[in-house]
Amino acid sequence: MNHHGIWVRSFITAGLLGGALANPAQAQSNVEISGLLGAGVGYSSNVGGGAAVTANPGVLRPNALIVRGTEDLGGGNRAVFYLGSLFSIVNGNVFGGPGSLFSRESYVGLANRYGTLTLGNQRDFMFDSLTLNRYPGSFFEGAYAAHQGPFAKFGVSYSAQGSFDFDRVNGEAIANTVKFKSADFSGLTFGAMYGFGGAPGSFGKSSASSFGINYEYANAGIGAAYTMVKSPQTNNGNDGIRNIGLGVRYGFDKVLISALATISRNTATGAQINAFDVSVGYDFSAAWYASATYTHMRGNAQLNDNRANQLTSLVGYRLSKRTTVYVDAALQIASGNGAKAQVNASIGPASGDHQFVSTVSIQHTF
Repeated sequence: MNHHGIWVRSFITAGLLGGALANPAQAQSNVEISGLLGAGVGYSSNVGGGAAVTANPGVLRPNALIVRGTEDLGGGNRAVFYLGSLFSIVNGNVFGGPGSLFSRESYVGLANRYGTLTLGNQRDFMFDSLTLNRYPGSFFEGAYAAHQGPFAKFGVSYSAQGSFDFDRVNGEAIANTVKFKSADFSGLTFGAMYGFGGAPGSFGKSSASSFGINYEYANAGIGAAYTMVKSPQTNNGNDGIRNIGLGVRYGFDKVLISALATISRNTATGAQINAFDVSVGYDFSAAWYASATYTHMRGNAQLNDNRANQLTSLVGYRLSKRTTVYVDAALQIASGNGAKAQVNASIGPASGDHQFVSTVSIQHTF
């Protein structure tokens, strides 16, 4: 199996392929505990005027603990559930803070031959339709290739950093959602999701909506997604961040080539970031593999016309089907009025217009 297949399986094993549940055998219930553990030594340049060497959690994939299951209800119908938690292996802290045990994703629902209907805290289709289908650089090089840059004023509601994962392809959950994901119809899949805002007297305030569609044929794929999330902190719940994404992919022999374009807009301020990835993955052998991604990010006038160019690369070696060691690195160069580079998963923004990060890490799935 080439490394593209192993990457996909890594998503499934780590619980990142939410909703893709196996059919229970002989009309029985099935409960599975799985996860992923990753840790390494990381280096970040130009943070506060100096370099830093730190222990870091998984960069290629986040540390995760998953409980999921199905129950056969007969007639091709199944009940499904999923509880997913992300945590730092460095200190044991659960991402999302106190009281956020299953903040990564948690849902319950029903599935049949047409698709799956679920309710709970769920990721939107910028992740499901784009990342899980291997379009963005973050699929290849993980957190270092997730989008972050000199756009502190952009203002995402889920991070104090202001522009962390501004186009949501790294996977941000939305609370109080109902979601439908279709089955595979000869390569065509699609879905829709709605998040209830819960604002008294207004159905639309603080609400969210997301849609996605994909088509796969032989070694090629194309997908598109839309997500609009209104934040209670933005214009009294009437505005938020709107994302649109389009991805394409083609694989041949030992090579996989992918591209992704996203447009992210703060509807309250007019701030907008356009981002573009092009990625190449290559199998040298059954054990050795490598990838590289070029990313361009551009802010509009509300973001001082700041922009960033980034090159991210990874070399990995599979010790077994479940254990991998890898070297991951990224260099970002920013430009614009007072632009400060910031690679995602670095320990902080650079003190100038460039930043380099790297890690030597091990990853194990179970």
